[in-house]
Amino acid sequence: MARRRPFQLLIKPVGADCNLRCDYCFYLRAHDLYPEEKRHVMSDDVLEKMVAGLMQLRFPQSVFAWQGGEPTLAGVDFFRRVVAFEQKHGVSGQEVSNSLQTNGMLIDEEWCRFLREYSVLVGLSIDGRRKPTTPYATPSAEKGRGRRRWRRPA
Repeated sequence: MARRRPFQLLIKPVGADCNLRCDYCFYLRAHDLYPEEKRHVMSDDVLEKMVAGLMQLRFPQSVFAWQGGEPTLAGVDFFRRVVAFEQKHGVSGQEVSNSLQTNGMLIDEEWCRFLREYSVLVGLSIDGRRKPTTPYATPSAEKGRGRRRWRRPA
C-alpha cells in the first residue's frame, strides 16, 4: 500500500499587495489586473472554504504556506482566524502546520507571540547588505506601511 505524502498549499492571502516596492519584483505588475481596488485580503468565506477543503482531504500532514505580496498585511487577526478554521475543520491526530514568507517589516511583539504560540515556520526575505539593496527596496508611500528604515551602524 502506498504511503500518503504530506501536502503543501501555497496561499497568497493579500494577492500582490506589499509594503515595499522593490524594483526587481516580478509581482508589481499584478496590480494592473485589478486597478479599481486598493487593498486585497482574502475574505473569511473563501478562507474557511479553502481551509476546510484541505483539512477534509485528511492528509497525514497539511501545510499552509503563506506568501504574497506581503502576507502580514492581512493582519495577525486574519491568521488567528486561519488557526481557528484549521482547528474547527481538523480531526484528532491530523498534523497541520503553517509557514510564512515575509519581508519582516510588520513583525512586532504581537506577531512574535502569535508565531511562537502556533509554531509558525517563518522565512524572512533579506536582500543583503544595505548599500547594494537600498536603491531597490524602498518603502511604499502608503501611510502606516514600511515605517522601518535601514539604519547606519554606529
